[in-house]
Amino acid sequence: MWSFGATLSEDRIAFNGQVRSMTKCKFPEGGMVFDFFFSVATLQFEPWAEKVESFTADFSDLFQNMVVPTAETTRQHYLIDVHRSIDKAMLYIGTAGTGKTTIVKNYFTTLDAEKCMNSTMNFNSYTDSKALQTVLQGNVDKRAGKFLGPAAGRHLVFFMDDLNMPTVDAFGTQSPLCLIRQIIDY
Repeated sequence: MWSFGATLSEDRIAFNGQVRSMTKCKFPEGGMVFDFFFSVATLQFEPWAEKVESFTADFSDLFQNMVVPTAETTRQHYLIDVHRSIDKAMLYIGTAGTGKTTIVKNYFTTLDAEKCMNSTMNFNSYTDSKALQTVLQGNVDKRAGKFLGPAAGRHLVFFMDDLNMPTVDAFGTQSPLCLIRQIIDY
């Protein structure tokens, strides 16, 4: 559902019907398949709205950092957490203005600072592979030999924002994206 259906826009209704017809465990009526999660405790699909935490306004921080929990933010938080917990890279996509950066930065506030470090890099048209490598190496320590990694006993979650921004070179590539792919492959 999240591998294929998450990237759809107009075809979500058709995808919803297809998934409902193929599953043995039936979805509740009303809403789309994206509005439900599978509960291991009840062995049924339940609405994301039931997992939304209550909102308590904290006006001591900047207004722009305030995130009101909704079914959508709860769902996105869960999907990011699943990928982080199994150490898998995730390409988090969406149209401009949908709150991707806000959701990820809010997710970082929930991480245990003793066990997990986080870092963010905003790409722009001047970002090249050398700049990316410098930022990445600035967040890791040298281990035995040629190996690099976060501080001992900790994980590093690295958020790269606006991946589409680096300038396309004469060969039709974006060197920072090639470096990212190489890092993930190895």
